Amino acid sequence: MSASFRPSSRPAEQVASSLEYGRKLILQLVCGGYLLYLLAHRIALPGVQFNALGPELMTGYICTVTMLLSVIPTVHFKLLTYLLTLIFLPYSTFLLLASLKQQLLPLGYLAWSPMIVVLCFSILGWRLGGLVTGLLLLGLFTGLALFQPATPQQVNAWLAQGVMMVILTLVCALIARFVESRLQSGHEVSVQLAAARMDGLTGLMGRTASELYLNEGLHLAQRSQLPLSLLICDLDNFKAVNDRYGHPVGDAVLKAAARRLRRQTGGNGKVGRWGGEEFVVILPGVAKPEAMALAERMRKAIESNALAGLAVTASFGVAAYRTSDNMAELFERADQRLYEAKNSGRNMIRG
Repeated sequence: MSASFRPSSRPAEQVASSLEYGRKLILQLVCGGYLLYLLAHRIALPGVQFNALGPELMTGYICTVTMLLSVIPTVHFKLLTYLLTLIFLPYSTFLLLASLKQQLLPLGYLAWSPMIVVLCFSILGWRLGGLVTGLLLLGLFTGLALFQPATPQQVNAWLAQGVMMVILTLVCALIARFVESRLQSGHEVSVQLAAARMDGLTGLMGRTASELYLNEGLHLAQRSQLPLSLLICDLDNFKAVNDRYGHPVGDAVLKAAARRLRRQTGGNGKVGRWGGEEFVVILPGVAKPEAMALAERMRKAIESNALAGLAVTASFGVAAYRTSDNMAELFERADQRLYEAKNSGRNMIRG
C-alpha cells in the first residue's frame, strides 16, 4: 500500500482512540486548572506564601509533571494513569487525614478533593474508578470519626465535602458505566460488521468491503491526483475443478490462490474475493505499468506451483484510474480486459 493511502480505521478503534484523547484532555484540564488556581492565589494574595514543600505546591509539582508526561507521544497513557493512581490515592488520603487531625477546614487545595472523584472515573473507568474513590471516601469518613472536628462550622464543612464526594461518586459511576456499555456495544457491532464484510472461506475482504476500499482509493485519486490500479483475477476452468474433484477440493484451491495473491500484493494494496473464483486486487498509489508487472508475478505464482495438489492457472484484467472515473467505469474496463485474456487462451494478462 502506498504511504499516502490508508484505509479507514474500524469504528471500535476510532472510538477507543477518541476515548483516550478525551481522557487525556480531562486529565490535562484538571491539572491545568489546579495550576491556574495556584497562579490566581499568588496574584490575589501576594502576602500569603506557600511552603515550597507544603501540600499545595507538592500537588502543583505532581500536576506539572503529569501534564508534561501526558503530552509526550511515547508515554503509554494507561501506564501513566495507573502510576498516578498509585501515587495520588495514598497521597490524597494522607492529606485528608492530616487536615482533619489539624482541625483545618476543607478550603484551598482541600476544596479540590471532589475533582479527584471526577478524575478517577474519567481516566480509570467505572470499576477501578469506583474502587479508588471508595477507598478515598473510606479514608475521609474514617478521619471524621477519629479526628472529630472541634466546631460546628468544621463539622458542617467536612460533612458537605464528604456528601458532595459521595454524590459525585454515584453520578460519575453511572455516567462512566453508561459510556463503557455503549462502547462495548459499539465494539461488538463493529466486530460483527467486520466479520460480515470478510469472506469466510479465504479470509480476504468480501465484495462489500472491497467496494468500500475501492471507493476510498478512488476518492483519494480524485482529490490528490494519485494513481490507482485495479486487477481482476479469475481462476481458469474452475468449474471443472468443482465438477471433477468436488467442492471441498475447490474450496482448498480458492484458499491457496487467495494466499498467493495476498503474498504477492504485500503492502501495495489489498485483495478481495469478488465472488466465486473471481478476485480483485486494489492498488492505491500504483500506476498501470507496476500493476501489470504485479499481475504477471501473480500469474506465475499461481501457475508455477500446484494449488491444493492441482495444476491451476489464472487470467488477469488490469485497468488504471482515469480522471473522473467512477467505480463502475473502472471495474468495467478491468472486466473487459479479463474477458480479452480469457478469449485469447487464458493464463495471461491484458491491460
